Amino acid sequence: MLGVRTSLSIGQNVSLRSFNLLKPSLKSSNFSRFLAYQRSVTIKTARSLLTNDLIFKRQFMNTSIKKASKWNNRVFYADGSDRYTRLNRFQQYYDNGNDGKDNSIRNVTIIGLASMVGIYFGSPYLFEYVPGFSYFKTHPKAFVYSLLGVNLAVYGLWQLPRCWGFMQKYMLLQKSRIPSNWSIVGSAFSHQEFWHLGMNMLALWSFGTSIASMLGTAKFFSLYMNSAIAGSLFSLWYPRIARMALMGPSLGASGALFGVLGCFSYLVPHAQILLFVFPIPGGAWIAFLGSVAWNAAGCVLRWGSFDYAAHLGGSAIGVLYGWYISKQVEKRRQERFERETRWLR
Repeated sequence: MLGVRTSLSIGQNVSLRSFNLLKPSLKSSNFSRFLAYQRSVTIKTARSLLTNDLIFKRQFMNTSIKKASKWNNRVFYADGSDRYTRLNRFQQYYDNGNDGKDNSIRNVTIIGLASMVGIYFGSPYLFEYVPGFSYFKTHPKAFVYSLLGVNLAVYGLWQLPRCWGFMQKYMLLQKSRIPSNWSIVGSAFSHQEFWHLGMNMLALWSFGTSIASMLGTAKFFSLYMNSAIAGSLFSLWYPRIARMALMGPSLGASGALFGVLGCFSYLVPHAQILLFVFPIPGGAWIAFLGSVAWNAAGCVLRWGSFDYAAHLGGSAIGVLYGWYISKQVEKRRQERFERETRWLR
């Protein structure tokens, strides 16, 4: 598995049977009156508990941004086996920094596509003339290490409760409402759990250092960022196109990483790659096609909690970059061949 982008959701089922409302009938009128009074109190208590539980469920399912002044320790210290509860523990800390106004998916899509175009054409100038970035032009591996550092720093911010309001707004891709247009970028650098961060950063280190040296820093930056943005846009549009209930928020760098894998496998299809320590037969391209089939099946069958649509979006951009770069290489090779053989004509 190259990397994962998790999609979060949670729900609770409440049964009135758990409140034990049924009582045995009594013949004594006094006891009957007492029992009727007790039953009415019990029913009111049950309704109150049920209402509170449904409100609690709604906050998790819709992940709507609401103000909360106190942290609920019951969820933070929940059973460690409940992965969804642990992943959603940050969702109770809300910030209403955008005054309750949502950004429509249409506006987010326009901004995302415009950003992709700007990144593609602006990357060469960024690493050529901007101080700080120009260093990475001749040190592509150092740029990959800097991406590792940024992801690690964002993971660290998730561990600080005072930062949760900011992180929820900018570093989490929410489906039901979008508090910030730039969450399509921030969520691609965001991880809440160490295993998630570790798997994705291992993949970035494995493939990123190689393809950054092959393409150069500017092209690698363009590939990485545009794959991340495309993954976020696919993640937002997929539930609407499939007409399914909106999934929970998602985060993770795997959209960008599947783009890196797609480009790498297109350019070097027979390169041997390892799944941890086990070689994958058939080379990089076969492994990539297998990942595409896995993600497509995940979108259709909706198994697990991974954001398969984001994986597919990043994969599509990676293949597109690989195809375009291979055409450029072939064109330059043909021009060089014509120059070298011109004197023979």
